[in-house]
Amino acid sequence: MAHGQDAATGPLQITEAIECTHEDLIKLLGDTRNELEENLNELEMLSVQATCMTYDMVAMRTDPSIVESMMRLNEAYLSCKESVSKDYKEVLNKPKED
Repeated sequence: MAHGQDAATGPLQITEAIECTHEDLIKLLGDTRNELEENLNELEMLSVQATCMTYDMVAMRTDPSIVESMMRLNEAYLSCKESVSKDYKEVLNKPKED
């Protein structure tokens, strides 16, 4: 028995009739189709991202030189970021010439 159902009444019944036209049904089905397509596209993108992440993890674990290269790249990025930050602060603090 499903959760929330009373043993004496059984499955829930819809007692109200919902009035809708053929056009309403066509629009509802079209909207549902569009929503399903959007969800499918999002699911495909997540699947591609997960596959790429898995590939990257396998590549890094099997080739230690990639990890070393990534660490050097990260260090170079941080050094460059620090240098640009210093230059930017110097430009901001430089007195304006009239």
